[in-house]
Amino acid sequence: MKQPLSSVPALISERAKSHPGATILRIKDRGIWKMVSWAQLDSKVREIGRALLAADFARGDVVAIVSETRPEAAYADLAILGCGAASVAIDPDDDPDRVCHLLSSSGSRLAFVENEEQLDKLLSIRNRCPALSRIVVFDMKGLRDFSDDTCVSLADFMAAGGGHDWGAAIRTIEPDQPAVIQFPRGDGLGMGRTLTHGDLIHMIESARARVPLQMHDERLAVLRLADITERVWGLYLALESGCISNYPEGPDTVLENLQELQPTVLGADASVWDHLHRLATERAKVATHAQRVMYGWALRAGRAGGPMARLADLLILRAVRREFGLKNLWLAYVGGTTVDAAALDWARSLGISIQRVDDPAVGSSPVDERYQALMQNAYA
Repeated sequence: MKQPLSSVPALISERAKSHPGATILRIKDRGIWKMVSWAQLDSKVREIGRALLAADFARGDVVAIVSETRPEAAYADLAILGCGAASVAIDPDDDPDRVCHLLSSSGSRLAFVENEEQLDKLLSIRNRCPALSRIVVFDMKGLRDFSDDTCVSLADFMAAGGGHDWGAAIRTIEPDQPAVIQFPRGDGLGMGRTLTHGDLIHMIESARARVPLQMHDERLAVLRLADITERVWGLYLALESGCISNYPEGPDTVLENLQELQPTVLGADASVWDHLHRLATERAKVATHAQRVMYGWALRAGRAGGPMARLADLLILRAVRREFGLKNLWLAYVGGTTVDAAALDWARSLGISIQRVDDPAVGSSPVDERYQALMQNAYA
């Protein structure tokens, strides 16, 4: 019988024991997809977590992450949760004043940053963030000659970790313990909302009940960790279900990676669907007259459904989905944003229904209402 989920870090530890060699992540590195097993994921999280414990991070502490979508951000987030501290993810596009507000309001003592650009941003504001005492850098490119006693590479940070009992740290996690601090979207300076480990587990289980992801489903991680959609419906739900998370080399390679992977799951924001629709429209404009006529007919037939939709799919729409990396897609979702009506209609014509994860379920029970309230607070 499946054991109830107590925390996300505990889940990783359990899967590393029961399915050590199974793939759970893939990372695109210099054109090659590299596999990461449950055992390897657990090792990465454990190493960073022990380093945090050695630096006296535990319950009551807050650690920030300022990074694009990359596996190190996921490792750091999971390690923060495992050591008992709370994680706050900051959008790397946020300006220095907003980053300063998020660091100060959350009381972050340590920040993981992606690269030289994000390091420079934090160095420019650290005198306004009195709690911030340590910065850990994922990518040290361009920083070979940089020296600062408060800044260290991720590799050196992990090397300084001690022999703390990681299993014991995970076992002490309690449901009411702060896990994630989520700040309002946009450029405002609102206060963050705290999600406990119990909140996260409830959100994951409710999401799982709505969307029956299967082991070996494939998703492309396109959203940043600062987006609650990526946290719950992306990283955490994928870990719970065994869905494989694929991390692209960078934001500019998303379409290329979509075409290559043809994932079964795509969690994105409205801008991704708007971009795909716009790109399809532009390509149709430069096609031959006959191709434009057939493409228009296929979209109308797909929208109408029935036998003609099946014929349109066979002749045209299947190739369109393949062209944009959507051939195998069975689940598409967004959260907190509304997809433009034209893009939504285009996706529907291709046979793709885009869900809003923060929409109430039909006939919601009190349990679903709690999930809905948590999602609304997270997206506020």
